[in-house]
Amino acid sequence: MFNRNRVPKERIDVLRQVPFFEGLSTKVLARIDQHLDDVNVAAGKVLTSQGEGAYETFIIASGVAEIEVDGKPVRDTEIGELVGEMGVLKHTVRAATVTAKTPMRLLVLNSREMSALLREDKLVAQRVQENLTRHQEGR
Repeated sequence: MFNRNRVPKERIDVLRQVPFFEGLSTKVLARIDQHLDDVNVAAGKVLTSQGEGAYETFIIASGVAEIEVDGKPVRDTEIGELVGEMGVLKHTVRAATVTAKTPMRLLVLNSREMSALLREDKLVAQRVQENLTRHQEGR
């Protein structure tokens, strides 16, 4: 009849663009979505600061942020990009400072929710690990 937990198609479409979630079904992406918070931030908001603890990761749903390393601009983010995942997955400090250049809409996954997701769903854990390895090899 009615599915109260239905995830908006637009959010699933954003998750489909995230390389770490590549190849996952709509059903699995909907389970991932249950762990995300939808947050809007203003231009100028610092999302991550290099050298600080990593407690959350961000999926760019809209807008643009600048990534800086050692105070030097490296590049801008793209929609669907996952930002800050390495520090959360590896339990290390932030490797870069990320600042919103425009107003942004973010899907936020905090470290506790990420751990729960990877513990609860072995398919997601396996796929994230495969994609993480591929991402690191591509550097």
